[in-house]
Amino acid sequence: MVLRELVNKGVAKWQSEWTQYTEGRTTKGFFPDVTERLKMKMNLIQNFATMVTGHGKTNSYLHRFEKIEAPTCPCGTRDQNIDHLLFECELLNKERAILKQAIVKTNDWPTSKRDLLRKYYKEFTQFTNKIPFDEINVEQIRCKDNSKIV
Repeated sequence: MVLRELVNKGVAKWQSEWTQYTEGRTTKGFFPDVTERLKMKMNLIQNFATMVTGHGKTNSYLHRFEKIEAPTCPCGTRDQNIDHLLFECELLNKERAILKQAIVKTNDWPTSKRDLLRKYYKEFTQFTNKIPFDEINVEQIRCKDNSKIV
């Protein structure tokens, strides 16, 4: 009983700090509630982690750290960030169509990032696993210093 109370207080404090913290907007979109996240069992692979954190092989992220010249997506419409890949990028139309088809049966598209994980985890994971980051970023695969992005 005492242990449970301590855990609950710790999680409540964590939630308060998480809500107030200004960093991690991408992750907060997917996980606004700490308790809800703690209950989830997830298989964390690279593409999934990239999509829920915004850290990884997206051009916006690589450009932010001056690894590539520009943040633009090879599709040419916008900067390649998580929202663009998830909701707009023409290069992922085929992969997104499968995700969208599963969602529109019970919800409107686009749905919230939170609901992608709460209600459509399997479909979202399948979508993220199919994102060919190396292929869609082929034009910018070399860093400014000519080293290869791994």
